[in-house]
Amino acid sequence: METKSFVMEILEKNLINNIEYLKEKYEKSILPVIKANAYGHGIEIIAKALYRNGYKEFSVARLKEATKILENKDLNGCKILVFESIDQKDFSYIKDCDSIILTANSFQELVAMIDNGISSGKIQLKIDFGFGRNGIDILEISKLKSYIIKKNLKFNGIYSHLYATDFKEGKELLNEFNKIVLFLGKDRFQMIHMQNSVGILLYRTQKLMTHMRSGIFIYGLQEEGFFHEGLKQVFQLKGKVAGIRDLEKSKYLAYSLKSDLNNINYKNIVKIKIGYGDGFLKCNENTFCTINKKSYKILHVTMDNTFIVGDESIRDGDEVILYPDITLVRKNTGMHICEILPLINERIERVLKSQGTEN
Repeated sequence: METKSFVMEILEKNLINNIEYLKEKYEKSILPVIKANAYGHGIEIIAKALYRNGYKEFSVARLKEATKILENKDLNGCKILVFESIDQKDFSYIKDCDSIILTANSFQELVAMIDNGISSGKIQLKIDFGFGRNGIDILEISKLKSYIIKKNLKFNGIYSHLYATDFKEGKELLNEFNKIVLFLGKDRFQMIHMQNSVGILLYRTQKLMTHMRSGIFIYGLQEEGFFHEGLKQVFQLKGKVAGIRDLEKSKYLAYSLKSDLNNINYKNIVKIKIGYGDGFLKCNENTFCTINKKSYKILHVTMDNTFIVGDESIRDGDEVILYPDITLVRKNTGMHICEILPLINERIERVLKSQGTEN
């Protein structure tokens, strides 16, 4: 690792705390969502941490994400639900892989899976209520029931997605989903789930559901209005001060004219080794980081380096934390934290911290 480079620390204790908190509060099993590189936290690290703490069922968006997890041979016996549709050329691989659970995103996909010898016990049905992404059309539910009865099918699960955050509309969707499950026969499904993280908070325990499907909450990613006091931030983006410069008499800061940066004090400009080449975007300019637990303004982001307005107390090698308070990310950058973190790329190493916790 380069001197004073940045890492993303993953706090295992906080991850498990969040799942246990949700599980105990709502008295439902949690199906962790670890798609998009575990929302930027590192899919392999998160899968490993979940597995060794007894959580062996998780979900991803794409088959490629599932196969990446399964490269770790120590995760034998895990079950991975893949949300998106799978090309039929991969069916032979799926049939031989006990860990992967497919989603039938249309009636035609379900028929193709069954006709190609994939057991219904390796399939979850997704119902589409007009979200516009994936799912079996609700107009085909009667046809679906007839097919299920004819083939005597029992599935790994059934689910849908809450696209509405309007409380009344979301409640109506949940009621419609419950009716469909009962119509098809709830005993035909091992797993029944619809609530994502916001749905967990808004609608709490739903009797028919066996699981709650949580992405952002298991990582402690929260915003005002959708806040759980019991959740803890799982990541820390940490590095070291990699130099301090007095640029009072300089015309430039990196490639930019100081006059364009609209700052007054250039006496203690702090450099750190992260930039938009690492996925730390320029929208972070004029936001704040912490150095030695004190807040400082981020002035300028370049491809490989970021510059901070410091003071006389900062020393070379002091610890720097970026995104110290995730609840402020949208306010400060205009972007959701789910957009910010997955962009932090492989140049920033993810490191699992198994001992201790951070608040």
